[in-house]
Amino acid sequence: MHKLLIAVGTAAAAIHCTPAWSADAASAPSTATSRACEACPEMVSIPGGEFMMGTPANDSERDDDELPQRLVQVKAFALGKTEVTVAQWREFARASGYQTQAERNALAQGCFTWEAADASWAWREGRSWREPGWSQKDNEPVVCISWVDAQAYVRWLDQTSGVKGWRLPSEAEWEYVARAGSTTRRPWGDRENSCDYANGTDRTIGPKGRTWSEPHPCKDGYFFAAPVGSYRPNAWGLHDMLGNVWEWVQDCHLPYAGAPSDGSAREANDCKGRVVRGGAWDDPPSVLRSAERFASGSANRNNNFGLRVARTSAP
Repeated sequence: MHKLLIAVGTAAAAIHCTPAWSADAASAPSTATSRACEACPEMVSIPGGEFMMGTPANDSERDDDELPQRLVQVKAFALGKTEVTVAQWREFARASGYQTQAERNALAQGCFTWEAADASWAWREGRSWREPGWSQKDNEPVVCISWVDAQAYVRWLDQTSGVKGWRLPSEAEWEYVARAGSTTRRPWGDRENSCDYANGTDRTIGPKGRTWSEPHPCKDGYFFAAPVGSYRPNAWGLHDMLGNVWEWVQDCHLPYAGAPSDGSAREANDCKGRVVRGGAWDDPPSVLRSAERFASGSANRNNNFGLRVARTSAP
């Protein structure tokens, strides 16, 4: 199952299947990492700049919602070096007492998961970040997280870390960092993924002998999510911008026509869906692209949905 859209509270879910880094070390900007508190994600300082967002109209792999391609300017900010981990989320849950929407069965039972037992996606009671459908390690990305849950996490960081400005990245900020100076489909070039770069479908055999119908031509040993940082970082030092888990951003899912050119998030009073970016462990090569975008309801939580946090830079 690839490119998933679930309308929580409706009768059904609509499922749509569908050499070196381009910016090498010599051309990479000077970046620094920092950690604001022991429980905080490690952050990378991202320089401001401009880039072409979206996909050229003549690209055979593009989706219609990646048009029109346009120039966007982004201000300096900080972004998580990796996706938020199980251990980091556990500390948040312990310290705050927060229960995710999956744990509370908000609008639906549990989490929407793909599991090897029946090789299908379904809402499953009892599934949450604590039990997502496989046995997770503390250094794997937390999953079964909704956009609403992600907002609770960044609010907690803002209130307890001693540093202000925590938030989700805008969609433009996310793509700017995913590209890391590249203009190709993927930060390593136009060719499809090898298992050095990102965690998507590959030839690794899963539980009960499960295999993917559209595998990358390699085997990395991870059928589900992999520990964060297992693959090569991009030219700006960030891991897993493509693959592993889809990452929530702040924006409503809207057409690019009329979108802001200053890198800010696009909101709407009648926001019908939020955006997730980057693809996940169950996605084929065509989905693991810098411009790929997908919509999901703010209460949706899947076992391939996680998050990466941003922080506004001090003026």
